Amino acid sequence: MSDGVIKSVGRIFEILEFFDQERRPLAAKEISKELGYPLMSAHQLLKSMYQLGYVDFDAPNWTYMPSKSFTSILDWVPDIIERETSILDFANALNRETQETVNISKRIGTQVRIIHGLESVHLVGVSVKVGVTMPAGNSLTGLVALASLNDEEFSKYLNYINSIDSDQREKFDKRQLDDVREDLARYGSAAKGDVLVDGVGAVCLPVKTLANQETLVIGVVGPSKRIAQCADQHRQTIARLAKEHGIKTSFKLK
Repeated sequence: MSDGVIKSVGRIFEILEFFDQERRPLAAKEISKELGYPLMSAHQLLKSMYQLGYVDFDAPNWTYMPSKSFTSILDWVPDIIERETSILDFANALNRETQETVNISKRIGTQVRIIHGLESVHLVGVSVKVGVTMPAGNSLTGLVALASLNDEEFSKYLNYINSIDSDQREKFDKRQLDDVREDLARYGSAAKGDVLVDGVGAVCLPVKTLANQETLVIGVVGPSKRIAQCADQHRQTIARLAKEHGIKTSFKLK
């Protein structure tokens, strides 16, 4: 857990992520064992979540499940990307033509979160999971998002990681960001492999939403070697399809 995160808050979200991973009712004992919490702490957190109406409790089996009340809180979130039909059509076209995984991500503070994803058709590809977060300063998607910030916004990001995310601060390499900025200035997209995960590469570009000119990052993702071999071809495909779909990009595509 990152420095500066209140322990109980962090644990609640880890429990919710564990429910998402398992997708079944879970007992406090299972959660305690898997996440390394004292059993009493797991019981107390689940009891509080139950009292607030965010999990249901099956007394005969002593198991918990996220409630309808909790899931309904987030019902509005997909609407943000669903309203951006041009961006979704662009992502679908990229997925069809490149046959690689395509994801759409959004920066939230010091993290980037995948908000939409399309799977590769290759036998060997990179799977995508909507909702996954990555450190902005240690992933290609995040670096592309950071490269789109103005000086004031970037200073705020640095202040955030200096104060609340020491792990990201220690791993952040300004030279990597400079390389991404150079790539974006030259091509309008950035291609790189093995940034966050060894063996995974991507070609990413920042785009603007029509609704509020918010920056999203679209990535064509696959095994590093295949992405490196096809990077120029993917860039040409990105430029052509972006023009066809009227996508507004943060940097001029070439």
